[in-house]
Amino acid sequence: MEKSFSDLFKRFEKQKEVIEGYQKNEDSLKKCVEEYIAKIEKEGQRYQALKSHAEEKLNLANEEIAQVRSKAQAEALAFQASLRKAQMQIHSLEKTVEQKTKENDELTRICDDLISKMEKI
Repeated sequence: MEKSFSDLFKRFEKQKEVIEGYQKNEDSLKKCVEEYIAKIEKEGQRYQALKSHAEEKLNLANEEIAQVRSKAQAEALAFQASLRKAQMQIHSLEKTVEQKTKENDELTRICDDLISKMEKI
């Protein structure tokens, strides 16, 4: 009986050691889980900060693009207006040249007529 009690006690002690090992493992794992949760939370905060920063930069870039497009459109309209004005001036000058050419032709004809009349006299 003493032997079986001794065997039982040894088994009990052995089981007690195994359970203590399990408890140490459980505590160690809980500590690791807590550390990982803390790291995840820290990285989550870092991610949110980076995301916020990136969104801010994107918004600024989009605003700048809109300003550049608006400025380019305004410049294009100004250039088109300048082009139209220059084309109108060219057309006006062409008309003036045409008119002056006709006047010169008329004056040349009159002069030729006068010269021919003077030669006849």
